[in-house]
Amino acid sequence: MTNKHLVLFFMMLFPFCLSAAADVTAGANEGEATYKARCKVCHGEDGVPKSSAKGSPAFNDQAWKDATSVEAIEKVVAEGRKKMPSFQNKLTPEEIKAVSAYLKTL
Repeated sequence: MTNKHLVLFFMMLFPFCLSAAADVTAGANEGEATYKARCKVCHGEDGVPKSSAKGSPAFNDQAWKDATSVEAIEKVVAEGRKKMPSFQNKLTPEEIKAVSAYLKTL
């Protein structure tokens, strides 16, 4: 592939990347309200767990964010873990996705 072809390829791919990034950002914005209403009481405004969430990761830790997928977060939010209750019957699937995306922005 020539440089010209590579440039054209990336020019065609760029709008799709922007669209995907916009979707994640939109989901994160919607998730902020859910986080503040349902999660910050234990996990803190900035994602640093309070004593009631002892053992929970700090959601603002870059190493945790890099190592944790949105899908893994969704699973914990839906099913719960240790002291954290399940939110499967308390939040819609869309709210679970949105709050999980929001955690990656802290």
